[in-house]
Amino acid sequence: MYFEGIITIDPSQITKINYVKPTKAFRKFLHSITLGSVSDKEERETFTAVAILQQINACFRNIGVTNVIKISHDEIDFYHDKEGKENDLKLALDKYEIEVNEAMSTHFSKLTLVLEHKDETFKYLFEININRDHKIGVYPIEIKVSGLLNRFAKNNPKDEIQKVVEYQEVFDLFKKQKSEEFERFLDEIKFELKRQIETDDIKIFTKTKYVLPSKTINKEGPLPKNPERGGVYGGYYGFNDYLYYNLIWSDVMHHCGSTITHSHFENENGEFLGYAEEINAQDSIFNSDLNDQESVNQTLEEDPIIVNEEPVEESSGWFDSDNWSFFDSDDSSSGCSSCSSCSSCSSCGGD
Repeated sequence: MYFEGIITIDPSQITKINYVKPTKAFRKFLHSITLGSVSDKEERETFTAVAILQQINACFRNIGVTNVIKISHDEIDFYHDKEGKENDLKLALDKYEIEVNEAMSTHFSKLTLVLEHKDETFKYLFEININRDHKIGVYPIEIKVSGLLNRFAKNNPKDEIQKVVEYQEVFDLFKKQKSEEFERFLDEIKFELKRQIETDDIKIFTKTKYVLPSKTINKEGPLPKNPERGGVYGGYYGFNDYLYYNLIWSDVMHHCGSTITHSHFENENGEFLGYAEEINAQDSIFNSDLNDQESVNQTLEEDPIIVNEEPVEESSGWFDSDNWSFFDSDDSSSGCSSCSSCSSCSSCGGD
């Protein structure tokens, strides 16, 4: 079990609306036959890479987060700590500012900043993605925070997990207390973001997550990694023990038969499996030796939380009529629009 928070940020910046080639098949066809009149829209942010990173740096330093794992600019790593260095955030950002030129700072597609932090209860992993171009209605800055529990990142996590999940009352209280502590920390981040960045809106989403591995995980063997998914699965230095306790959590719960509520599930690669409002851990999907994709699909539901997705367009037809202005013509070349039958109108050549 771990907690995930997603913070989406809409900065108060002047944006430019760009028309781009549509991605859906039918709109692609319309885009082609109308010579580009039917196009999708994207917003382009006007902030520079250096400026926005400086603001985010100030935010996290003010709440005590000073350890950086990675800085990447359009998939190019400018800094990647593979040794677990302490207090290297300023060093990494200084290195980035020296190496990036003005053109790169102004013209970029995506920035990624990965940070880590540890307090008495949690080890936090922050994955900050900044998209210069994005769909209208989608916030350009997204911060994903993984809250991993220090208590279980030990040599024998199975015993510690069992102490927590063996009795329902103990487990419910533990989950409630840790969830509230995690949410308070997210609120602290939100407050500091509002101090450092002028924003139109900031939203926070939280999830309680469990891993349902498709096979029994042995700590002596290699642990699964998925750098594209990131998070605890990203293979970052110092997170193996946190990944391992999550991989065995469901099996321990299965033997104890705890009931869990409002929970999200993913496999050992971090891929989303589904959501359950309430489920008992005696269900077979918690048994790594028995669960399969079909039983998972039949048991779990779709995610009820929609995070930072493009709003659904409201339209009475297939496409917006204002994209078809090339069909419009002036009054001198048009037929009569006021009559009900052309045969009775002299201006249309009728009798």
